[in-house]
Amino acid sequence: MAQMTGGKWTYLMVALIGGIAGGAIGGRWLAPRPAIAADTAPKSLAAQEIMLVDAQGHPHAVLRLNQNFEPVMQMYDHAGKPRAAIGFGKDQDVGLLFSDDTGATRLIMGVSGDNIPAVRLFDEHGRQRALIGVDSQGEAALDFYDSNGKLLRELP
Repeated sequence: MAQMTGGKWTYLMVALIGGIAGGAIGGRWLAPRPAIAADTAPKSLAAQEIMLVDAQGHPHAVLRLNQNFEPVMQMYDHAGKPRAAIGFGKDQDVGLLFSDDTGATRLIMGVSGDNIPAVRLFDEHGRQRALIGVDSQGEAALDFYDSNGKLLRELP
């Protein structure tokens, strides 16, 4: 084995110290950093659907377009069942819908495409049982229905 002379030792030490220093500096400056939220939010986001999920990927809310390309937002309970929704329906109706934990619609509040506001109450089978609304002439009404959908009483 050949002996190292003074010049070779110097080069070896410079290379060793340079490697250590370069690794330390490079690791500090070039190391991956965690993402940091921007100081300002983006001005727009284009998507056909936005879904909020938990850490396991289970959906809890979704914002999407319905078949008529109108916005609808639906929210789910801890079991993944749809429980609340807001959005547009047929004929430009807009409303808020609540379901029970079986999935049956229990309450709808909305305004029809003819600008008539109404609150509808449903039984556990999803059958309408009561309606309160205001017609196009400004007259209020309260209707009660039997389990077959037959009008029982209308006030006034």
